[in-house]
Amino acid sequence: MKRVLILSPSAITQAGLSAIIADESDRWQVMNATAQPTLSREPGAWNNAADCALVTWPMMGDGSPDLDLVNGLPVVALLNAWSDVDLPELLQIGWVGLLPSQASGAEIVAALDAAAAGLMAIHPTLLDSLLTLNGSLQSKPPQSEALTPREVEVLALLAEGLSNKAIARRLHLSEHTIKYHTSAIFAKLNVSSRTEAAIAGARAGFILL
Repeated sequence: MKRVLILSPSAITQAGLSAIIADESDRWQVMNATAQPTLSREPGAWNNAADCALVTWPMMGDGSPDLDLVNGLPVVALLNAWSDVDLPELLQIGWVGLLPSQASGAEIVAALDAAAAGLMAIHPTLLDSLLTLNGSLQSKPPQSEALTPREVEVLALLAEGLSNKAIARRLHLSEHTIKYHTSAIFAKLNVSSRTEAAIAGARAGFILL
């Protein structure tokens, strides 16, 4: 059974999310930081106690949990008023799941499963917003240049967060070859970062997030 740490300034919200996850899947056990104060005092201590974290964002109020608790954990964020949130920044700090606060129980559990497996999970509504907010993606041509089958393989592994060295090992290629494919992918999708490449690739239908 996998374990998820839920962080929210509202005890009612935490209880509600716990119930939703329990009703939706028996694969997840909800962890409570306040129930284990020894762990909760140390930044990153939950890295070995849980498989991922579910965070309501933005957090407001003096009683908001310390986000240092989730250091080292894959983070799925439930976004309130997400149009006001800097979505690219959340991805850049390493959060791998972005869902609107009204996401269904099935969507929440699916995002947790993806995060625990090292994958990204971005709700389609938020994916559209990321594309709109990202200036470099706004300027890309309407039809992205087709990727080769090998480039699609590399892009999919980039989206999983693997390093060039890890991708090279996975595909039994040299790291130099992976750098070449990555440069070609960036050029074809008209992007300048791995996050942008994953978003643009998903939007163009090359991969699924």
